[in-house]
Amino acid sequence: MQVSQITEILNKEKIDSDAWNQILPIVYNQLKSIARNVKFGHKKQQNLNTTSLVHEAYIKLQKNESLNIEGTKHFYRLAAMAMRQILVDSARSKLRKKRSKEENSSDEQDYLLEINQQVTSANEIIEIDKALVKLESLNPRLAEIVTNHFYGGYTFEQIGDMLEISKRTVIRDWKKAKAFIFSQLD
Repeated sequence: MQVSQITEILNKEKIDSDAWNQILPIVYNQLKSIARNVKFGHKKQQNLNTTSLVHEAYIKLQKNESLNIEGTKHFYRLAAMAMRQILVDSARSKLRKKRSKEENSSDEQDYLLEINQQVTSANEIIEIDKALVKLESLNPRLAEIVTNHFYGGYTFEQIGDMLEISKRTVIRDWKKAKAFIFSQLD
């Protein structure tokens, strides 16, 4: 099946289970590559690895019957957003579990995510998400660039292709978005 056939299937009003079964083998490797680029890991309980992130994102997309997918580029952007939601939910879950235990340990290394070669704690993931929600209300394109790069692992060139803007514009917007997020974190 070629990309144009996938786009044709994704453009249908309602994607049935047979269509999802046809698409999965083709998009799986790309989704796995995206998840691998995110490069996250748990120091202790490794319950969300690359494969489980891909599966959860795919299932999340598949279960959403009201999803209106406008081609393969849109599909992969939605996959990046799904991965963001899964990572944030996972961070919140870890923090809830940590808070429910007695605070006998001051070890903040319990749960770390490595994203874009930066180790990030669950608290930081949640704070980044809050800043990203603010950014979405101010400038949706900047927020989408962050989501696609930070959570989706896309290169600036790939994001430019998806958003139909130049790589240079993506880099400039990335710098603006990063500055905004860091200002919210301080």
